[in-house]
Amino acid sequence: MPRRLGLMLFSFFGMCFYYISYRERNRTLNHLKFIYGQEWSERKVKRVAVQVFKNAGKNLFDGVSLGSLSVEKLDKVVSCDSDNFNAFKEAYDKGKGVVGIVAHLGCFEMLLHLFSLKGMKSFAIGRKFKNAKVDEAVRAMRSGPDIEYMDRSENSRKVIRFLQQGRVMGALIDQDTKVEGVFADFLGKTAFTPSGPVHIAMKFNIPAFVVVTARVKGDKHHVFVSEQLSLDNTGNFETDLVSNVQKANDIISSHINKFPEQWVWMHRRWATKPENVMQK
Repeated sequence: MPRRLGLMLFSFFGMCFYYISYRERNRTLNHLKFIYGQEWSERKVKRVAVQVFKNAGKNLFDGVSLGSLSVEKLDKVVSCDSDNFNAFKEAYDKGKGVVGIVAHLGCFEMLLHLFSLKGMKSFAIGRKFKNAKVDEAVRAMRSGPDIEYMDRSENSRKVIRFLQQGRVMGALIDQDTKVEGVFADFLGKTAFTPSGPVHIAMKFNIPAFVVVTARVKGDKHHVFVSEQLSLDNTGNFETDLVSNVQKANDIISSHINKFPEQWVWMHRRWATKPENVMQK
């Protein structure tokens, strides 16, 4: 399917899903009000919410199709922060592995394929979906030449082995999930944040970067690569972990604020409360 037609169709499908999915629509509206309610009108909240679903549709199409392009064709659609991307590649070339902290912003599924086409082997960790067909589709999007995909339930030693092979670890930390985590500020609100990737970077002295992407003018994508994170190491590991997770959250939040219509507001980002964790 031609990309222009595919984007139009999947944008329409996304808009349709907005109107038929009561739970996801309301969650998106409530989360947008939770973060921007003091600044935005009701009309703007609804307009952005519709765009969230339309962009999700577009990104689903691109997430599948862009992974099959050659590097020459991908470069016509995807641009990068050249200086920081070069620093990222230089860290990879040292062969000690790289932790790439990623967010559900823009066409994030495309990033692993970008790494591969730029000569970097990578791996990603995700949860296994109950629906076998959905799980198979997600694995297909997150696999490919020089890309490994593993389930969270697999032995953590496999993660270390992949990093020792010098691979890039693609790790999403912007959802509230049942994994190792800490509470840190996210978009101005306290949120339980997966800390495993930062923990690994600290423990094994592996360079870490925040890498996010967003759809820009002309339905192209731009990849934003942060400078290498300067990880605190004061001797108090737990305190340093929260501080370092906060650094990653701040960078992700700044990009979401620039492109709020491209983040996955339908997820229950602020579901876990500090008091609930304390009770456990």
